Formats: sequence, structure tokens, C-alpha cells
Amino acid sequence: MSEVIILDNKQFHINVQTALILKEMTMTEVAKKLGISVSYLSDIVKGNRKGEKYKKQISELLGFYYESKGA
Repeated sequence: MSEVIILDNKQFHINVQTALILKEMTMTEVAKKLGISVSYLSDIVKGNRKGEKYKKQISELLGFYYESKGA
């Protein structure tokens, strides 16, 4: 039986930063692939903006699981 882990903003930030290092990607590359600005991506990752619409896409692009708290 698999356990569903719901990430808080801090853990989401850590997962994004770790995945960027492992995949040798930059925030600029991720933002470009998502069609959003780097500053907006940064705000989502840091938890300054909700960005629920993009968190799932960010996690899929970077290869980790994300489920919003409201799901």
C-alpha cells in the first residue's frame, strides 16, 4: 500500500531545488518550458504565490510527486 505524501511549501521548495541540481536545469529553463516568468516560478517555489495550477506541472517536469492539499 503506497502512502500519499502532501508537500508543504518548504518541502516543495526543497524538492524543486534538489531536482534542479540532479537534472542540471535552471529556473529559467523550467519557466520557459511552462510558459511563465522566472519571477513567477520563483514565487511559486518559495511559497509567496499559490500557483496550484503550475505546481503539478513543475513536479512532473522535474520528476517528483506532488498532490495539492485540496485534492
